[in-house]
Amino acid sequence: MVIDALEFARAGQVLEGTVVAREFTRLCQDLPEPQDAGFSWCLAGRQDAVSGLMWLDVRAQGNVRVICQRCMRPFQLALRVDNTLGLVRDTAQLEAMDALETEDDDPGPEYVVADRHLDVPALIEDELILVLPYAPRHDVCPDASDGSPRPGQAKPSPFAVLEQLRKH
Repeated sequence: MVIDALEFARAGQVLEGTVVAREFTRLCQDLPEPQDAGFSWCLAGRQDAVSGLMWLDVRAQGNVRVICQRCMRPFQLALRVDNTLGLVRDTAQLEAMDALETEDDDPGPEYVVADRHLDVPALIEDELILVLPYAPRHDVCPDASDGSPRPGQAKPSPFAVLEQLRKH
């Protein structure tokens, strides 16, 4: 599905859909199989009446199977995207917007060069890749038998073995 980003935003169009995670091959390339959960997504275009700036609102949510980097067990990780992209006409305008952003402490919105042939599924996948954590892990691992202490339990000293050797 390809759109003209500027015309899409100018007309205030909205696209919605669902897709199975495994169809996002770049997102899932290093994730465990199977990736059969679904993602729902919405792309809405809009134009600011006062400034004339055009925007794409990108929303997506769903789950992927990942490996917890703490306990090394697979689990479902919820991914959620809620981002607004400002559309600019060319790279010179993009560089000008980036220069304004570096002068201000507030990062503000992201800007992209408007594409006449914007691949919507690729845009949604890009946004999901950006929210995927580098080292995913459970908030609390389901089993503490991996050697990590349970809440309220003291962590064993790594020098306890040396204490035993000293006694001999």
